[in-house]
Amino acid sequence: MSEPHVGFEEFVTRGRGADRARALHGALQKLASGSAGDVLQEMARDVLTGRVGLRDAVRVGAYAEALGEGTRALRAAWQALPEEERARRLDEARRALAPPASGRAAAHQS
Repeated sequence: MSEPHVGFEEFVTRGRGADRARALHGALQKLASGSAGDVLQEMARDVLTGRVGLRDAVRVGAYAEALGEGTRALRAAWQALPEEERARRLDEARRALAPPASGRAAAHQS
């Protein structure tokens, strides 16, 4: 039987709104499935079950090292993409993570 997980609301902070908290929660769920190896799976499960806070988790040596390795691999994959594809994905990410209020304000200014 699996342990209950915290909801995305646990990751909403002053600097991280609900959309970004949902994205973070989704990324942690993916890591918890084992998609990036055993170390990050353990870290994500610890965070999602509330056994350890996100800030504390990224300070654990083994977790920080695994995150660093993953970040380097992601950066290499990003740099290997054609410029047009990077621009398209960046635009898509900005739209997905934009605060809802800024989207409505821009629509009203048109």
